[in-house]
Amino acid sequence: MKNSKESIRLFENPILESLTKTNALFVIATLALISLSILLFGIIKIKLSILGYIVLFLSGTFVYTLAEYLIHRFVYHSGEYKNPKKWIFKIHGMHHTTPRDKQRLVLPLPVSIPLAGLFIFIFWLIMGNYVLLFFPGFLMGYSYYLSIHYFIHTTKPPKNFFRYLWKHHLLHHYKNETVAFGLTSPLWDIIFGTMPKDKKLE
Repeated sequence: MKNSKESIRLFENPILESLTKTNALFVIATLALISLSILLFGIIKIKLSILGYIVLFLSGTFVYTLAEYLIHRFVYHSGEYKNPKKWIFKIHGMHHTTPRDKQRLVLPLPVSIPLAGLFIFIFWLIMGNYVLLFFPGFLMGYSYYLSIHYFIHTTKPPKNFFRYLWKHHLLHHYKNETVAFGLTSPLWDIIFGTMPKDKKLE
């Protein structure tokens, strides 16, 4: 089932099982709309120069790329993530078993929105109201990640810049799951030494 489009059952409870599946494009659009709404509120509430707004927003996006790498490497790939009896399998391991299951390519909103709330609270503790300009960049980075991830697993590689991201992530899935943890950027793989050495896809 390594390249399967099939869906595997994660929970006996039909309600819990239904919550593990979602429409990826709806989730992406919802999170992007939330990001833009918070950004607009932040611009109204906090008076800065245009450069200030841009710097805070892009800083959030940059920090997201690090969070993406760290969570993928140290949370999603922790412990027995390939063991169906473990919770981490339900969160991520199953994606390596059925990577083309369209309904499980993104975290459903009942999971992603509370997680977003946790992140915005942590950032608020660090930077106060400036989180209203920083977090939209972070959340938009996540929306971008979800978009790329969805299309990598459902479409053929494009013949442009994004082709590199396709190959980088597919190497992680089909060649070596201990490398290539960054999806939106290889930056942190380069910094932390987890770039794939064998870059040929069979």
